[in-house]
Amino acid sequence: MDAGTKQLADILNGNRILEVPYYQRSYVWKEDQWSRFLSDMEYITSTGKDYFLGSIILKQQPTGISQFDLQSIIDGQQRFTTFALFFKSLCMKTDDMETFESKFTVRDKKAKARLLAIRHSINDRKDFEAVMGLKEDIPYTSEAKSNIINCYNYFQENINPDKLDVDVLLNHVIFIGISLQQGEDEQVIFDTINSLGVRLTTGELLKNYFFTESTREEYEELWMPIFEKDRELANYWDAEVVSGRLKRANIDFFFTAYLNIKIQDPNIKVSADHKMRYRRSEGLFNNYKDLISTYNLDKKDMIYDILDYALIYHANINPDIAKGDIPGTPGIERVNFLIFVLEYTAIVPYVLYLLKNVSDTEERNAMFGYIESYILRRQICRSDNKNYSDLFSENLILRQINTLEALKDYIENKEDSQALALPRDKQIIKACHNYKYANKKALAILYLLETAIREGKPHATKLYPFERYTLEHIMPRSWKENWPLHAPYTEDDREDAIYCLGNLAMLPSKLNTSISNASWTDKKSGKGKNLGMSHYAADIESLANVINQPIWNEDTISERADWIATYANELWPSYLPEEEEATTELHTEGTIKLSLNSGPAVSLSRFVLDVVRAYMEKHPDFTFVQLKEVFHDGLCSRGYRFKGLLCSEETYNEWENKNKTKRYMPDAPDRRLTSADKTVFFVNTQWTKDGINGIIKLAKSEGFKVTIKTPDPSLFNE
Repeated sequence: MDAGTKQLADILNGNRILEVPYYQRSYVWKEDQWSRFLSDMEYITSTGKDYFLGSIILKQQPTGISQFDLQSIIDGQQRFTTFALFFKSLCMKTDDMETFESKFTVRDKKAKARLLAIRHSINDRKDFEAVMGLKEDIPYTSEAKSNIINCYNYFQENINPDKLDVDVLLNHVIFIGISLQQGEDEQVIFDTINSLGVRLTTGELLKNYFFTESTREEYEELWMPIFEKDRELANYWDAEVVSGRLKRANIDFFFTAYLNIKIQDPNIKVSADHKMRYRRSEGLFNNYKDLISTYNLDKKDMIYDILDYALIYHANINPDIAKGDIPGTPGIERVNFLIFVLEYTAIVPYVLYLLKNVSDTEERNAMFGYIESYILRRQICRSDNKNYSDLFSENLILRQINTLEALKDYIENKEDSQALALPRDKQIIKACHNYKYANKKALAILYLLETAIREGKPHATKLYPFERYTLEHIMPRSWKENWPLHAPYTEDDREDAIYCLGNLAMLPSKLNTSISNASWTDKKSGKGKNLGMSHYAADIESLANVINQPIWNEDTISERADWIATYANELWPSYLPEEEEATTELHTEGTIKLSLNSGPAVSLSRFVLDVVRAYMEKHPDFTFVQLKEVFHDGLCSRGYRFKGLLCSEETYNEWENKNKTKRYMPDAPDRRLTSADKTVFFVNTQWTKDGINGIIKLAKSEGFKVTIKTPDPSLFNE
């Protein structure tokens, strides 16, 4: 090994060809690095001081009968490629191609022609040779934009020849050169260099670990078609993916998922301590090496297994899903949405496991649908997801759960109090009313609902990709100027309502601020040149009942929360047993009975019906709308408002809900009421303490006598 300072003339001596090895990464430098590089070159010219551009490690290659000295660039190809592209552009602008050719080309005596002194790796070779062969001082035009082309064009646009001097740069740009002979092991130096900053992806490090020059044919046959066949494929694996708080190359994302699958293989018997260590994303390459050496795994077998999973990953996993169409039925597209939009990256190992081990498409999609239900229910209920990695990266794979029934059994056997329990329907209803949402994940919930609702229905407009939509608070956060507050609601009630899921909308364009905070009439219809919600939401199913509302307040927000909860429970079913309804919540040591005007003591549901009937006898001319204003939905407890305290027969018939009969009992003759304007309606049957207290107060304000018969009268505010 020889090391020391070297100028360009020492590295490219007129008879040497430098080759970027097949295992090296593609050229990845971008504008930030180019800008700094150009500033450094201008600094050298202005000061005449020596400047160390960094290290370059070369290894001697067998020359055979070649007339040239062949050496591989083990490290430093990024900065050396940049210098070559810069130097080409500068020499073109200064009309000094003679100097360029003397440094960056060699004479082929047999062909009597000049060849480039740098032979790039396969992914960048075509673009590099095209740029270095240009004869005109103009930017390079190409349909395929690579970093090589972009770099050259950057220098074309930004180089000022007056600030740069070719001779000064040749004499003062210094490299730290390390030269290795054929017998020396570049692997040790390669690993040492990359352990200091991990400049390469895990995929690139593993490529170098699995293959050598002696197994180059295997690399070209196996690895290259999967990871490096062409620019498009390389871009897919190099794409940046968000994983939690981290951003990683897609290929690293894959290798993390694969390792989590591999360590659950019962044939390997990886210890619990090792599993815990290997599942950490940091030190991924070292984890692979340790697994292979500790458990004496065959490298070639592992290569084949990796490539099988890589093919599956590439065919199914789409980090750009937010830019594409999402079907309304379960499948891998909606799973991708969970992974990359809702950022549930922990599910990837199990998803890959199912893709490889469940061949029946219908069964697999049913399992994907169940996973979607599980995650979305927990998302709506804002459940903690810190244990998802244990579930999807270990438990389900280790137990080889590859049928829908087995998956349901495993999930649904968890107690409600356990960390990974599946929320029930009642919890979804409560969450849609009471939890606050104001972020990207709320928008994602609404978008997935919308895609499912639209499935199979004709629409005037096509649904845009997710990234085109914004989240809008229908009742604005700045409400005090244009949205008056009415009794019985308080400011706290309003603040809760604003961030409730029932008050959130997905819109294809952000509303003008003046419209967003305007009165409901103006926000809905628009004002002046500013378009309102009715324009942007005209063909959005989840907003159809919003833009038709004459008013928008706490009651209508609650109605929409009920609507969302209903669809959520149907779209993402829990398959858990039906829970007891609200009327059972007040039971203590005996049955609660209420009496109106010294009549018989009756149940809560019957008592409310009696109050409504008594009020209608006292006010026989009241229309249905007038009755709704008195018996407003705010009197019902959140989660039990359904289609309102009073629900018209028309609304009831349009409502798609499996439990609607129990919630309004329309077939009971004495529960079928008719207002002065001939509107037939029903009275809500589901009541809790808070709601019944409001009915008691209303009855007493009308002069009605209320008698409470319960073992614990303190339950009520008298």
